[in-house]
Amino acid sequence: MKIKVRVADPAGNITIFVMTALEKESYPGIARQILERQELGGEQVAFVERTEQGTLRMEMMGGEFCGNASRSFAYLLCQLSGRERQECLVDVSGSPKPLRAVADTVKKTSQVDMPLPKETRLLELGPGEIYDMIVFDGICHIIVPGKPKKGEFVEKLLEKAKAECPCGAWGIMFLEREQLIPAVYVESTDSLIWESSCGSGSMAAAVYLSRSEENGEFTYILKQPGGEIQAAVQKEQGEILRCIMGGPVSISPEIELELENKEVGKI
Repeated sequence: MKIKVRVADPAGNITIFVMTALEKESYPGIARQILERQELGGEQVAFVERTEQGTLRMEMMGGEFCGNASRSFAYLLCQLSGRERQECLVDVSGSPKPLRAVADTVKKTSQVDMPLPKETRLLELGPGEIYDMIVFDGICHIIVPGKPKKGEFVEKLLEKAKAECPCGAWGIMFLEREQLIPAVYVESTDSLIWESSCGSGSMAAAVYLSRSEENGEFTYILKQPGGEIQAAVQKEQGEILRCIMGGPVSISPEIELELENKEVGKI
């Protein structure tokens, strides 16, 4: 099967956009094959779909929400429109409604209004081990202060998070001052990726960092292995009114891949 893809680089969180129309049931298997292609360096896969109305929408490989992919999708739409700068709404998986976005192909940046967190819960791993879990539609992020921990700690935390927040995708955000190291697990593809950056995880970190603030806009520059992401939280009387996340983006021309399966039609 031949498919066409574009490789997006939003602050190092390499996202492979599948531009060829596929059956949704094939997404997990196709995503696994693409992630195995080391030359692409992909950390996640997104499928570009055409709606009955003729517009384009984005479906992540596990139906989860992804902030970096969402703003990359806005950048892709801007490229396809032929405009240098575009304000638009993006229809993406894991969000109950289209999200406002601004993409600029001259400055090579894109930002998106993120879904507001549904709630913040406390996740208790053991005696004295309590972590904040920021719950969004489509993904839950656990904030772990300090340096990254791997192995058994991550496995136990994911097991606990799955039981407490069954949403299909979970992030563990290791946060030390402005340094953020993200790890994201997607259930449908059984993939745990130590990502170069994470947009929704950055937003969760900003929500966590602004937890004691009451009024105003609070902006954080979060330094991650692949680059910096800016996340801002607007609050009034302690209530979150708006979340905005943005940073650099680049997207490759179309690339044709040969995968296992029959050839399908293009969008």
